[in-house]
Amino acid sequence: MRRSLILIASVGCFASCHKTEFSPAKNWNWFGTNNPTVYNYVLINANQVTNKLDSDEFHIGVDAAFIDSNDNKLTGIDNLMVNNKAINRNVDSTYSFDYGQQASLNEGLALFGTNVNITLKGVSDADTVTRTVYLPRRLVNTLADFPDAINSSKDLTLKWAADPNSPWGHVIIQIYYYDGLSQTNDSALTKHIDTKNYTVPDAGSFTIAAHDLQSFPVKSYVGISIARGTQNVVILPVSRKRVFYFSNSSASTPPLLVNN
Repeated sequence: MRRSLILIASVGCFASCHKTEFSPAKNWNWFGTNNPTVYNYVLINANQVTNKLDSDEFHIGVDAAFIDSNDNKLTGIDNLMVNNKAINRNVDSTYSFDYGQQASLNEGLALFGTNVNITLKGVSDADTVTRTVYLPRRLVNTLADFPDAINSSKDLTLKWAADPNSPWGHVIIQIYYYDGLSQTNDSALTKHIDTKNYTVPDAGSFTIAAHDLQSFPVKSYVGISIARGTQNVVILPVSRKRVFYFSNSSASTPPLLVNN
């Protein structure tokens, strides 16, 4: 299945990659903040799928990468710690940790609504920095707030748990088309439909007009995601690497059948 949130579709590396050579992300927008170029990042990513058959479907993890600005190749650092947990370096020199597979899910759930402590050690002990990034609260009050299907003849009101501590004060809502699943259901359906994007106040509800929903034909499948996030920036004191700390808290539906 495709990633549940279109806006973070490339955050596995924040770059277009070819073998070990990467092109850093330029003009990278992260929940209201524009970053000219991102060479180095640590991402705390937490998503809940509103699957009513599995109320505990969470995907919570850490991803990180460090790119040499001289040759655009991935490099490592000496140590990466998240809340005092060591995040191991992968064979491709990226870093990742999955709280659902490598630890207790409860440990990952405890990150929501907290300042997550991230420590980086670069070339030496003197090249160490610690700072936090806020991971916004879980968005789901109850699974009943999210639809099981889409009736494109009616407005759709989405509800979520607002977070007054989230500094941007907005959420991003997306409605996206499942092309393969839709064409399997009806081979006459189109291969592509543009994603609908909404940036709205983090007020706990938003209504999507039927007119927008009608962009997606009957018998197609769509997904809906709601997300909010924050960022922080650190500079390692010796190597002078500029590292972005990103967080993303999101909720997304499983594929939803469109009818009328």
